[in-house]
Amino acid sequence: MTNATNKWIKGAFEKLRETFGGKCCFCGSIDKLQFAHIQATDVRGRGRGRKERYYDIKNNPDSYVLLCPSCHRTLDKTIKVYSV
Repeated sequence: MTNATNKWIKGAFEKLRETFGGKCCFCGSIDKLQFAHIQATDVRGRGRGRKERYYDIKNNPDSYVLLCPSCHRTLDKTIKVYSV
């Protein structure tokens, strides 16, 4: 990715985080926020790029929640327990 693309995607994700409330939806933390799947979408696997992920979140906002790393790990553990 070019430097201009990196700068654009970073800004786009910042705006998207603001759209999602700018804080962890579980604990309210504002540090190192991440988007977590709560419903499957077409973007899967480690090969997905940041640009593809951005558009997937933007086009499917009901499929994601904004979480801090700790709450994201807790959610992932909970989902794995119930999906087995």
